[in-house]
Amino acid sequence: MRCSKMDWITPTVFFPLAWGFVLLIASQSKWGENNASRLALVGTLITLVFSIGLLAEYGLQPLNWKFGSFSEYVSYHWLPQLGINLSFGVDGISVPLVLLTTITMVVVVLSSSKVIERRKALYYSLIMISEAGVLGVFTSLDLFVFYIFWELVLIPMFFLIGIWGGPRRVYSAYKFLIYTHVGSVAMLVGFFIAYFSTGGVSFNLMFIAQQLTSPSFPEYLKVAVFTALVLGFLVKMPVFPFHTWLPDAHVEAPSPVSVVLASLLLKMGGYGMIRLAFEMIPSVAQRYAYPIMVLGIVSAVYAALVAYRQDDVKRMVAFSSISHMGFVLVGVATLTSIGIVGSVFQMFSHGIIVGSLFLLSGFVGETAGTRQISRLGGLAKLIPRLGGLMTFTSLASVGLPGLSGFVAEFMILTAAFSHGFAVGISLAAVLALSAGYYMWMLQRMVFSKPKQVETQGDLSGSELVGLAVFSAIIIILGVYPYLLTSYISPTAGLIVHTTGW
Repeated sequence: MRCSKMDWITPTVFFPLAWGFVLLIASQSKWGENNASRLALVGTLITLVFSIGLLAEYGLQPLNWKFGSFSEYVSYHWLPQLGINLSFGVDGISVPLVLLTTITMVVVVLSSSKVIERRKALYYSLIMISEAGVLGVFTSLDLFVFYIFWELVLIPMFFLIGIWGGPRRVYSAYKFLIYTHVGSVAMLVGFFIAYFSTGGVSFNLMFIAQQLTSPSFPEYLKVAVFTALVLGFLVKMPVFPFHTWLPDAHVEAPSPVSVVLASLLLKMGGYGMIRLAFEMIPSVAQRYAYPIMVLGIVSAVYAALVAYRQDDVKRMVAFSSISHMGFVLVGVATLTSIGIVGSVFQMFSHGIIVGSLFLLSGFVGETAGTRQISRLGGLAKLIPRLGGLMTFTSLASVGLPGLSGFVAEFMILTAAFSHGFAVGISLAAVLALSAGYYMWMLQRMVFSKPKQVETQGDLSGSELVGLAVFSAIIIILGVYPYLLTSYISPTAGLIVHTTGW
């Protein structure tokens, strides 16, 4: 075993996995079923504490790795004959996403208590296991272990949609599984090409990156690895035309599961795009950056236009997510420090904002009996707390100055304009479209005259707690973004410097 100072990484990743199996065992007893939500809340809070310790420890360390800045690093021998080790590390790109995961999962558990009424222990067990999978993806420094955690997320999400989802839950669950697994297979092919073409010695991320950046490494193999990885990550983000699994999954999934999907799973694709595709194979990334940037713009514009046509508020937010992840792709493809900082900031900010929007959309459906915008009206009067939070979060999503969404989008726009007026204007047009469909939704659903829809009360105290946490983060990062950029910027600058972009 090798590690740097105090090991916060191992408990952060493996505690929620172990706790998930404890809940799975507890599901066999009546006591476990009755106390599942409390046990899950304890588990997610403990994991949050571990991640805060990791964040604090990382902030005290210097940047000391050529590939990235993995000041926090731990490695355990696992299958050394195949060059596979349990190697984990964090840097300024991954540690904010680790914190996003642990915060989001606490809110997910808090918001599930009134939504999930059957097989509770199994539900919370799958939530905890999926948290471990996401954390493993954000910290793994071994490609094979990265793939294991990547797939670990798919299994619980399939059951979370398929068991607790809406009327078309089985169809949506299988569509989610097939699409994302095809992307996973493409990614795995890229890993094996990289592994065997570098001598079949090690799956270590830094070792393979060093081999792939060697001038003597065959160019066609670099292109093959890059293509396979990009395909896998485009499906996960998702980006047009690989996006069709996402709206169906969101519409059918329970709202807390939609939060996991939009706030965390999509970010796995964005993280992989930075860490593995672009950072690991910088010369090929530089060659194909412009086509990828164009794809990000097309995806953002397309999803924004389709969002206008949606009558289900949850489906509208789903297409909004696709549009915002297009921004992330453009920021990464600019190959600039500010573009990478903006993309990571956008992933964190969007994770918080869209998490709030999906929770609120779910609450609308529960209290009004419908999520159809055309059938709703006057929520500001009928359920003022929900209406007020829906307005606040929508404004954050469209980039209102003073809120976190503005900071992320401004940085990505700055990077986009540095690549040409047309690129910048295209993204600015997406922001205008985004403002349009959110204002259209608010005008019809929140501020119009009340319609003949019976409501069953406003947000309760337990429902407000999670939303209050998200809202506070949106405001704090909007007013003082340095809290996050201080972690991201040094690593982003190091990536741009070492890759030669």
